[in-house]
Order: sequence, then C-alpha cells, then structure tokens
Amino acid sequence: MRLYYSTASPYSRKVRIALIEQGILDQVEAVLVDPFNPPADLLAANPLSKIPTLMTDQGASLPDSSLILDYLQTHYKGLAPLPRGNGHWDARRVQQVAEGIIDAATAAMMERRKPESIVYLPTLDRQAEIIHRGIELLEQDAGALLATEGVSTLDITTGVALAYLDFKMPYLEWRPHAAALAQWYEIFMQRPSMQQTVPLPEDKK
Repeated sequence: MRLYYSTASPYSRKVRIALIEQGILDQVEAVLVDPFNPPADLLAANPLSKIPTLMTDQGASLPDSSLILDYLQTHYKGLAPLPRGNGHWDARRVQQVAEGIIDAATAAMMERRKPESIVYLPTLDRQAEIIHRGIELLEQDAGALLATEGVSTLDITTGVALAYLDFKMPYLEWRPHAAALAQWYEIFMQRPSMQQTVPLPEDKK
C-alpha cells in the first residue's frame, strides 16, 4: 500500500494512528506531500489533490480518511469494532461530531491562511461556535468513549480532533467545559500511536 499524507493534516493523522494501532505501518509506503503543491503521482492517484489518499495493493485509490479507516478495519485486525445494534449508530453519531470538529477547525485554519486584510472574522466566529457545540456534545457522550475496550475509529477520530484543537486553536480552552472528555483524552494522548504522530513545530503555521 502507498499512503500520501501530510504531518500537518489531522485527517492524515487519523490514518497513521490506525496503521500503528493495527501494527501494519511497515506494510505501507508513506509519501509525505504538500497538497498545495501536489506532485504528479498524487494527482494521478487523486485528481482532487486530497490527503490522505491510500493506494491499495490492488491499485484502488481511497481519497478520504474515513473511507480509508473503513477499508483498514475491513481488511486488517487491530481496531476495536464499534458496538452493534442501536449502539452502533450512537457511536457513529458521536464519531461524526468529532469529525465535524476537525472540519470546523480546518476551515478556520484555512481562513487564517489568507492575507490578514481579507480574513473574514464572521467565518472564524462561526467555526469556533461549531467547535464549542461539538465539544458539548462529545462531553455528553464521553461515557461511550470511557467504556470502549481497545481503540476504535471513534477513539481515533475524537483523539485527533482534540489534539488538533490543542495544536492549532489552544485559545479555545475546551477543557474547562468538558471534564470527562479531558480525562479520557489525557489517557488516550499517551498512546504510542498518538505520540508518534505529533505534528512538527513548523506545522503550527
């Protein structure tokens, strides 16, 4: 398999964590790329120039982190399954909230990349509000995280979302509003997979 990724991308980090947790990182050719200056082979694999993109051993291109996680969980062991029955949809709902937090934080960071004179402050305010509401929802469902045995895609997505907020938007100070979630995160952050995928200092820009 070949993975196109960026150390700055929380979506890439989700996949890299899964590969480590599954013990198959050594089966993947990891290609570090700049999505804003994409190489030809990334564009050939994914004309949208999105990262992460995973090329499977069968030559299929998977151009989305959640899709890649589904593929990895289907074909390789090592990730805890989400609950069955009604609990499955509850877990998927919480996971999608965490994904939405990543989306909102990424949108805010893209806005901040613009020249200061054209940064649209209402966009930043709206994304911050989305994040705060998302944290409130995750806090309400923190019990589902605390009760999970092993590491699931829900754990990975939630952990990456919170880590991305700490790295890119520490001024949001989410912990005082989410004590149970913060307790879970402090434990999860110590996992080798999280420690090995910490963004580089230059990724903070």
